This record gives sequence, structure tokens and C-alpha cells, in this order.
Amino acid sequence: MTSPTKLYIYDKSSDIDRSQAAGRFSGDGNVFTIGVDKGIQQLLDAFKQLAKSRAKFDRVLFQTHGSPGTIWFGSEALNKSILRDKFVGFGSLFPHPTRIYFDGCNVASGGPGTDFLLSAGYVFLTSRGGDTFGWTTIGHGLWGHIPLIGGHTLHFGGSNTFKRLRFWAGGEVDFPDSWIPGG
Repeated sequence: MTSPTKLYIYDKSSDIDRSQAAGRFSGDGNVFTIGVDKGIQQLLDAFKQLAKSRAKFDRVLFQTHGSPGTIWFGSEALNKSILRDKFVGFGSLFPHPTRIYFDGCNVASGGPGTDFLLSAGYVFLTSRGGDTFGWTTIGHGLWGHIPLIGGHTLHFGGSNTFKRLRFWAGGEVDFPDSWIPGG
């Protein structure tokens, strides 16, 4: 049996995110799911346990509410400072080029969003690099679980509503190959 290659982290305290998590990857045996309902410390403890068990992933999805430069687990914010202060040292979880997607409204918006994506890459993509990416818009909410499109929020505007940063091994950003809307 192969170990999971995808890591799915969601805000379990959010009715929308919890409902979506119930069917997001049903039938996919390569997904390890973490529902966080007790805040940042619970997420940090989960990462410590994954590192201890030598888990390895090449895809990560954070399904939470967002604001510029921040994702939320209940009322607790995870921002660039907390990433850099508490989550350094987990690069071993991502030994291959890894894609880390922050599916939270506005998380990648403006300078704070770029700083957040930079911090996530600096902290997690130290082994072989990869991408961090997220939305720059609030999006348009949909009621209920929509399995055909996989989300509860739609973002219109194509690449103008999305930001992606590419990283080399060591967590160094590759700006020429990154996508930042408007330059």
C-alpha cells in the first residue's frame, strides 16, 4: 500500500468547510485529511505527528476562510509571522516539488497575500521547491456542496484573480516563473 501523497487540511469549525470536506476527495485513497477545530496549536501538533511518522506529500490543500495574507481556523489566524515562527522545520514532509494551494477567499490579495505565499514557500518548500498559490478575490458563494466543481465559492476573472509563486529547492522564490496578477 502506498502512503498518501496529498494532504488536505480544512477548518472543521466552519460548517461550509466541514460540509465540503465530507466529499472533496471521496474515493481517493491517496489523501490524508486533517480537520482543525481547536486552532493553530492543533495544526502544529498534527504537523509534528506527520513529521514523526515520516509522512511525505507532494500536494497540499488548505480549505479555510481567508483574508489578505491570512487563513483562518475558527477565530485563529494563520499569517506569515506565525508560519515563520512556528512551522519552520517541516520541509521533510515535502521531499518532492510540492504544490500548496490556499483555497480561502482573498488569502493571496495584495502585498500581504504575496508575503503569506512567500512565507509558506520559505517554510515548507525547502527540500525540492514547488508552488504556493491562492485567490486574490473574495469570490461568489454557493449554497451547499457542489461536487461537480469541487468548491463552495467561485472566483471569476481567470488569472487576474489568482496568484502563484514558484520556488527553487531551499525555499528560494523563482520570481521570473511566478504569476502575480498585474506584475
